[in-house]
Amino acid sequence: MSTVQQRSSSARTGQPQAPPRPPPERGPEPESQPAASAAPAPAPPPQAAPPRSKRRRLLLLVPILFIVGAIGGTIGYRYWYDSAYFVSTDNASVTGDLIQIGSLNAGRLVSAPLEVGQQVARDQVIAEVAVPQQVGAVPFSDTPLLQETQSANARVAVHSPIDGVVAARMGNVGSTVTAGQAIYALVDPRRVWVNANIEEAKVNRVQPGQTVEVHADALDRTFPGRVQAVTPASAATFSLLPSQNVSGNFTKVTQYVPVKILVDSGDALLPLGTSVEVRIQVAEPKGWLPWQH
Repeated sequence: MSTVQQRSSSARTGQPQAPPRPPPERGPEPESQPAASAAPAPAPPPQAAPPRSKRRRLLLLVPILFIVGAIGGTIGYRYWYDSAYFVSTDNASVTGDLIQIGSLNAGRLVSAPLEVGQQVARDQVIAEVAVPQQVGAVPFSDTPLLQETQSANARVAVHSPIDGVVAARMGNVGSTVTAGQAIYALVDPRRVWVNANIEEAKVNRVQPGQTVEVHADALDRTFPGRVQAVTPASAATFSLLPSQNVSGNFTKVTQYVPVKILVDSGDALLPLGTSVEVRIQVAEPKGWLPWQH
């Protein structure tokens, strides 16, 4: 209601007019600031983790560190144990006597029944060779009589000199063979050994009679053995072109010494030329460990 209306209404009613109320005082208006300059509200401080969670983490970390330390200590002790009491190498192969058998007479091969891998007994007939009879003269006759021998050829049997296994067949039925030409190659399982090349810095610890563990990769089996002999020369000495230093400059190269190891393979036949891993026991282990045999 306006002031004039109030006065007119008061005059009509005859009541005194109330003084008008002054307008409310307004404070100074704040200066407008751009929205970009307004400072963001501070984030609330992060709450600190309770001390119990830290203790739990430490309790979980202690067994992990203990397990890692135990594994590292076991591996380190095993490495020291193997290097102190054993000499190992994978530079080794199976070697044996490969006996070649043939006829002492020239002729035609008429029988060769054996195949590779078959067992052969001593004095067993393994092949037959037809040898032509020699041309002779009739007694008390000045004119020699030539004899063309066909079915009258003499058959010469070829016997096996050993108990072994057929490793190779080098003659076929119907082919001609010369005197001494090999027809079969036999291997005696009892005359098979391992030729291991040991580093020259470790060979002084290897002595004849020491026990050996031989792992054959071809059979995936481990056999016992023993050291029979240590060659008194390096493997490079027996090469076709032995290295000789005559220029005066010298570069040291680690040499290897062959060691002959006899293997007790039982009924198993170690294939000649295959790779093996050897572990020679050069000292008597002290104490007991789970991996000892």
